[in-house]
This record gives sequence, C-alpha cells and structure tokens, in this order.
Amino acid sequence: MKIAILYSHLKELGGAERVILKQVELFHQKGYDAECFFAYVDKNLRKETNNPHCYTKSFFTSFIPNNLATRVILSVPLAPLALQAFSEEDVLICHGYGPAPWIGYLNKKFRGKKYVSYIHSPPRFLYLNDEERALWRFNDVREVIFKLSKIAGPILKEMDYHGVVNSDIVLANSYFTAKRIQAIYGLKSKVCYPPVDMETFRILGQNLSKESRKDFGWPLILSTGRIVAVKRWEWLLEIMSHIAREFSSATLAITGEISKENAKYIKKLLKTAKKLKIKNNVRFLGFQSQKELVRLYNTADVYVYSVPREDFGLGPVEAMACGTPSVVWNDGGGPCETVIDGETGFRAHPYDMKDFAQKTLKAVDLKEEVSSKTRRFVEENFSCKRHLQVLEENIRSLR
Repeated sequence: MKIAILYSHLKELGGAERVILKQVELFHQKGYDAECFFAYVDKNLRKETNNPHCYTKSFFTSFIPNNLATRVILSVPLAPLALQAFSEEDVLICHGYGPAPWIGYLNKKFRGKKYVSYIHSPPRFLYLNDEERALWRFNDVREVIFKLSKIAGPILKEMDYHGVVNSDIVLANSYFTAKRIQAIYGLKSKVCYPPVDMETFRILGQNLSKESRKDFGWPLILSTGRIVAVKRWEWLLEIMSHIAREFSSATLAITGEISKENAKYIKKLLKTAKKLKIKNNVRFLGFQSQKELVRLYNTADVYVYSVPREDFGLGPVEAMACGTPSVVWNDGGGPCETVIDGETGFRAHPYDMKDFAQKTLKAVDLKEEVSSKTRRFVEENFSCKRHLQVLEENIRSLR
C-alpha cells in the first residue's frame, strides 16, 4: 500500500511534526511505501531521526517560491495543483489543522481516492475566542493568516468543514479533541493518541542522572515546548515564585528554541522573573537535542505543563516514559487523559497557581515511588506499537 502523509509545513519539531515523522518511520518498518508531503519544508531543520526512510517532500513544484508564508497561504487556493504529487497513492493521511484535509477532499472528489483526517486541533485562527486568537498570532505567517481569516473567514470555515466531514475516517489525538470535533463538525471521531518512542524515551541509570544534576538546584522542575505567549509561560513563572518561597534552591529549567520570533516574549518573561524575584531560579536552556531531552526528563524531579486546555501535549507523556511524574491542569484538556491524579502525577485546580505549586512539590516526593508505574502506563496507552495498531486498523478498513 502506498501512503502519503500531508501537513502544511515542516519548519520546527512541534507535536504535530513529530507525530508525522514518526508515522512515516513506523509505516516503513511495517513494509508500507510511505512519504511525507508539506507545502513548505525548511531544509535547515534539525531533524531528530537518522532513519533514512523519513523522506519529506513538498507537494508544490519549484515555480512557487520556497517561502514559508507564501507556500502555506497559497496551499489552500492552489490545492488543485498539489494533486499531481499524489497520483499513485492509495490513501492520504491528512493532518489538520491546515490545508491537508482540503487537499484530501479534492483528491477524493477528482480521483476517487480515500483519505483519513488526523486532527490535532480544529484551526485555531477560525475557532478560538478573540483573546486566544490574539496570542496565537506570534509570528509573521500567523499574522497574515489571521488577517486573511478576518476577511475570508466564512469561506475558510466552509473549506475546512468540507475537508473534514468528507473524510472517510476522522482520527483525533485525544478525547478532548474528539469532543471539539463533535461540537464543530457534528462528527464522531476515533481517538488515536500520538506515539511515544519507548526505546528513545526511557529510564536511564541513576549515575547518569546524578551527573547531569550538578548543573541545577533542588528540586529540578522541567518544562518543554514552544516558548510562545499562547502557551502561557508567565503562569509557570508565577507558580515557580510560590515554590521558591519554600525552596530557595529550586530550579525551573525550560527548553525550547530561542529565535527572532520569540525573543521579545522571552525578554518579557525574564523581566517577569526578575519582578517575581526568581531570576536565579529560572533557566532557559534553548533548543535541546532528543538525546539531551531524555537526559533532562530523567534528571528532573518533576515535569510541569501549565498550558491551558491543551489538545494533547507530548511533554508530560515523554517525561512519564522516563519515569518522571507530571503536573498539569485539571481543566478537561488532553493532559487530563495522560496524567492519572495521584498515580502518575497530579492535576491542579484550573488556574490556581498556588495549588499547582503545591501539587508540584507533592510530585517531587512521588518520583521514586511511581517511576516504573508512569512508564508502564505510557507503554500501555501511548507507545508507537499502540499508535500504529490503531492507524493500521483504520486504514485497512478502507479497502
């Protein structure tokens, strides 16, 4: 079977991009002929895999400038031109949000080919409230898309709707996302949790963790992800201020790429840390390789994730695969499905910073007790094996 996996762009290794690259790798391991297609591909991206089968291509020809804003924005109106890239594929897996489900719909309409929509989140620029949409506009491309949505919002919603509802199968990355799909599109979707590579994200030896430990205070509190305003990192700083009052040596280590796009926001966060008198307790580590992330997950006493109503959130699950408990909000979002309160971590009262701080300190005491339990829980529910099993069952049902 020949499979094409589609998404709007490959510029960074966010949650969606990592799922896509892992999917193509898993398909090849099982003998499928699979490739990834994007409107835009950043050739300088630091990939986290050495697997030669993780091929990535653009579904546009070279006559369209390989510019992020240009290709992402034109991928919807010029979607018919992209169909030539999928002339031999048996099935398309279209990752939304973005142009992929719309391309899948057109390919089905004109060629009769079936497609699966894998929804990470309904398009935020179309369905978020005004405050959240403002935070979503953290770079030039999103700013342009946001402005276009104010003009052509109804048309874009109609295209998004047709792309999703005409899918042969709709998969959601969590039950939280599935509920949103039901509310927006009136569809029942099947949950297919993102995959965590249990061989990569694993419990390391204690000596290795102790060696890494010398660079940080106690307790070491870790958080990872894109450092952008929509993720509400300032909340985490406020939480840290409560922890530092009890443990002046505590360290909050934050990983995530630092670039021109988020430099202003990070500067604002540093000012906030200084104002809260925790400047010496907070460290921005910048981009970290996957190998170093695994080391940090193991070294940390607790992993914290203060993003509100997140669709899934890979960070807490990867940390738990490494034996480290996680703390998240008990707000009904995807992390509520991945963190079992009192067993693999804790869920804090929604958006009570003091309670989150208290739960973080409780989780520090929990690590030695639950490390094997957190790993077993991830392996049973979020492993690559489980992810591929769900994908294969649904793709085979299309025959």
